[in-house]
Amino acid sequence: MNLKLRRLVRTPHSEQFALFDLDQTDASYNPISIGKLDLHYTADAIYGTFLLWHKAVEGIPEDQVRQLVEVTLQELCEPMGIPAFYAIEFFAPHLSTYALHSNEEEDDDAVEQAPQ
Repeated sequence: MNLKLRRLVRTPHSEQFALFDLDQTDASYNPISIGKLDLHYTADAIYGTFLLWHKAVEGIPEDQVRQLVEVTLQELCEPMGIPAFYAIEFFAPHLSTYALHSNEEEDDDAVEQAPQ
């Protein structure tokens, strides 16, 4: 897995990232979405949720998934001097249960679809 993060949102105390695997592409050669990461910063710690779509982690040993989470957090936090303590919840939901709810008006050319 060749993980790429794309920041979607940044506030003074939180960030949200889309996660992609550069080793997997769709029919248009775009990297496949494999999950998302939400981080919330306090003065003493980082809290958040690390989601990897079930299909992305199916067959990967639990210790490798844990290592992926830890390495990703180290890369995001250490250069910024963020506290070393973190509590990150990990989930691997099925995409069949994914939905995006928004009050933004729907544009016929930009209908939001579940990641692949």
